[in-house]
Amino acid sequence: MVPIKKSTILHSSFLFLFMASFTINTSARPEKIKPNLPYYADEFTIKDGISELGEEKNYEEVFKNYEYFETIYDEQKRPSIFRAYKWGEIIRAEHYFYNSSGKLIKKKITRKGKSTETIHFSSE
Repeated sequence: MVPIKKSTILHSSFLFLFMASFTINTSARPEKIKPNLPYYADEFTIKDGISELGEEKNYEEVFKNYEYFETIYDEQKRPSIFRAYKWGEIIRAEHYFYNSSGKLIKKKITRKGKSTETIHFSSE
């Protein structure tokens, strides 16, 4: 039997944790989505122009935070509205519009104190 050095075990442990950090996806849709109901998280990522919530949390958990996020899904379980809150006040809202095949074609962004911005995406 070959003895294993403590440094080898420690090095292997750090390597495993380092590699695992790249496989963790911070976007975590709720398991069961009910259309037109709000879902909350304290983090989000942007994927293909759409703000996706991080791990879902209940309203009481996120409301106590300085900043939190909300998504409302449509009948096809796609995000239709995303809102960012700071101290309970909406500071940014994004409304998503999809074509008949489900592809994002337009996003309207409203920021507190600024005019609405519309971004058009290729419909190809």
